[in-house]
Amino acid sequence: MAPSRAVRDAEEEPADGGKKRGSSAGGAKSRPAAGRKRSTAAGGRKKSGAAGARKKSGAAGARKTTRPATRRKRSATKEKRIRHATAGSPLSVLLVSVGVLVAMGVIALAGWLLTFPLDDFRYSSGLSGTQGTFTAVRCHATGSGKDGSRVCTGTFVPAKGGSVDSSARVRDARIEVGKPVTVRRKTDGGYVRPGAANAGTNLATAFGIVALAAFLLVVLCVAPKNIKVGGLKRLRQNPPPWGTLLSIFVPLFGASLVLAALSALLGHLLALIF
Repeated sequence: MAPSRAVRDAEEEPADGGKKRGSSAGGAKSRPAAGRKRSTAAGGRKKSGAAGARKKSGAAGARKTTRPATRRKRSATKEKRIRHATAGSPLSVLLVSVGVLVAMGVIALAGWLLTFPLDDFRYSSGLSGTQGTFTAVRCHATGSGKDGSRVCTGTFVPAKGGSVDSSARVRDARIEVGKPVTVRRKTDGGYVRPGAANAGTNLATAFGIVALAAFLLVVLCVAPKNIKVGGLKRLRQNPPPWGTLLSIFVPLFGASLVLAALSALLGHLLALIF
């Protein structure tokens, strides 16, 4: 007998239900795989984003570090171009020539002026000259104010014998009439009273002349453009010959001022003591 319709339907149902369950199970299995694919893709995007951010930050840092270097290079090349453009121009040659002539004049004038205080220092310190005594007969003041001085006329008698000068003139405010004082006769016939005060004054005058000459030479060296002023290291960075000259004249100026002040102060202190 042929099976009934109800039996056939019952037999066909497991097959259809199995297929459906199998498809639902396969869908459930495919969903985690899709999730893994999505997470992998998201991780890849994150890694690529981080790598891109690192690349961008590295490029930005490189630009930041290279910008100051390129600016320095540009400024250096610009300065070189300006120097090369003005180095051989007639105006620059004329200015350099005038500066050299003025510097030579300053040095020559300072050397000539130095002979006066240094010559007096030889006699005021007792190193040179004929020693003797001077007795003033009369004294009179010349000039007025700070420029005024006291000149005394009298007789000079050498200590070790020799010609007596009855018309000797000595310029010193501390000389009293009729009171003998020790003096030194110079080779030119002048007289200098030896002592610490006069020797200190002569040295201070000599150092003052050197300081003034050094200051004028510093001004001449600073006159050109693009010359830097500061410490010794900064001065030596200037182009030659200005760097070398400034590193010599600036310390010379400062040392001369200090020595001039110390010489005058020490001379007066020794005069008070002795």
